[in-house]
Amino acid sequence: MQQPNRFLVAVILLIWFVISFVTNILGPLMPIIIETYGLSLTMASFLPFSFFLAYGVMSAPAGIMIERLGEKNRC
Repeated sequence: MQQPNRFLVAVILLIWFVISFVTNILGPLMPIIIETYGLSLTMASFLPFSFFLAYGVMSAPAGIMIERLGEKNRC
């Protein structure tokens, strides 16, 4: 059995941590962002919505790529 690449696992965990941190910190920062930039609630709601839109837009191409290439790169 092959050993897991610890560096790759650490990079993936770091990426997921950063994504989760940015997504969850937006809620408490919204009043500051609205006041600083003078945004309406509608305009401010596009900021967290953009993260979910990115997930939705990228999930279809990622699924197609996995179907074509497979889950692992077979060398």
